[in-house]
Amino acid sequence: MAMQKYNAEKFIVYFQAFTNTYAPVDVLKKKYEEAIIDDSIVQLSVSTRPDCLQEPVLDLLESFKDRVDVSVEIGLQSINPRTLRMIKRAHGLAEFIDAVLRAKKHRLEIVAHIIVDLPWDEIEDVVDTARTISLLGVDGVKLHSLYIVRGTELERLIQSGEIRLLSFDQYKDRVIVFLENLSQNVVIHRLASDPPKHMTIAGNWGMSKLQIVNQIEKELQIRDTYQGKSYEEWRNSQVHNQED
Repeated sequence: MAMQKYNAEKFIVYFQAFTNTYAPVDVLKKKYEEAIIDDSIVQLSVSTRPDCLQEPVLDLLESFKDRVDVSVEIGLQSINPRTLRMIKRAHGLAEFIDAVLRAKKHRLEIVAHIIVDLPWDEIEDVVDTARTISLLGVDGVKLHSLYIVRGTELERLIQSGEIRLLSFDQYKDRVIVFLENLSQNVVIHRLASDPPKHMTIAGNWGMSKLQIVNQIEKELQIRDTYQGKSYEEWRNSQVHNQED
């Protein structure tokens, strides 16, 4: 079906929704094995949390590398500890760093998930997030805008006026600042996503993912800026400071 729809011959198997390493290793091995049906599958991509990447799971994922490329998508969202507490992530930056460093030892590709418009974050948090994942050698990043699901604590905070959502212009500005402070070695997998409309009361400012991406690209041209511009300046300044 997918081969006919997209006129493709090679595919990536995505274990995207929820935490796809939260099961006994033998259960995970069976699920991953079943997905790699033939030589048309060239990559196994597994999405998870930084606190759900124990060594046996990493050993299992590494064992597939002789057949396919293997990437692990890890949700960070923000490096601000207060923000992570407010969204009830139940992990901090330390757990993310630990997960990345251990996964790297297993030669796994790492993709980080980031939300740049969380209302408790400042622009400095966006800058530090980009620099941190760059220094860690994260291979790719997926950016998401914040959306509000019905019946959640976030909806209550919005309805009570305790927090305010950022505007699209603010989101666009934060994405550009993030990109400027991100190493050029990091692959951009996504600048925006499509929230599930049937579940949400707010998300993407009534725009499609393509419209958002086009606006960001247009703004990059207007500002005459690009990915890594500020990061390289910052790294050079750090090197010179150490030499002095």
